[in-house]
Amino acid sequence: MPPGRFSKLQSGSGNVIQPDKLTPPPGTVGRQKKGGHEVPLEEDDRGYAGFIQLADEAFYSGRYREALRYYSRALQDDNSHVVPWIGQISALIELKQYKEAELWTNRALENFPEDPSVLSQRARMLALTGNLKRAIGVSDYALGIGGSPWAWLARGEVLVSAGEKNALFCFDKAVEAADAERWRILLEAGRCYLRRRQWASAEPFLRRAAETKPDNFFVWYEYAIVLTELNFTDRARDAIERCLQLRSDFRAAKDLEIKLYRRPFLKRLLGILRR
Repeated sequence: MPPGRFSKLQSGSGNVIQPDKLTPPPGTVGRQKKGGHEVPLEEDDRGYAGFIQLADEAFYSGRYREALRYYSRALQDDNSHVVPWIGQISALIELKQYKEAELWTNRALENFPEDPSVLSQRARMLALTGNLKRAIGVSDYALGIGGSPWAWLARGEVLVSAGEKNALFCFDKAVEAADAERWRILLEAGRCYLRRRQWASAEPFLRRAAETKPDNFFVWYEYAIVLTELNFTDRARDAIERCLQLRSDFRAAKDLEIKLYRRPFLKRLLGILRR
């Protein structure tokens, strides 16, 4: 769950870096002028901002290996910003490469020892490896430094792992504190519940993410999964149709579409009972 451009970011020197200095205006990344026409940049010429945009696009489309590669390239280009460190760790977590994620968390903390986003990644890693008590303690400390959307989001994930009911409050606080990229917070909160098969809790977050960002195919796919499990069959079919309209070659969505039309009666009944 990379923080994207939710808030001001700290450089390794402690200077505040404004978000608009991290990314150029929309539509300008990855292109250059040649003979009066725009042409794609070669990958090596993209630079930090270009790699961050490519990484974010990949991450929030579920392409985590690709995102990992681009966050890594951004770090090679400039490792003084916290964003690619968070992204690198988050992509590794999604790929379930927990030892590598822990290693990168330690490296990030060497550069940003008091950054709440990095500390929140530490809390996530502790929760994922079963050390919930320490995870809650680190999360408390991160929130004490700064209640950013990322810190609240990570806190919610830790509490879900611990079976605490206050997780919903934390996710709501994360959404409340988010900026124009709020759909990313909604998506990641919903996915946190989805990964733990808490379908009813995931549904409102993913629904709002789809309403906020209707042009993202991955949002519709994740929403369709939850609707399928809750046996909202017609809505699930609509969601998967929207997904495939946006990305017709998305194999996982095609498989889910087939599953929806072949779902046996018993599974539909169990879905109704789980609501």
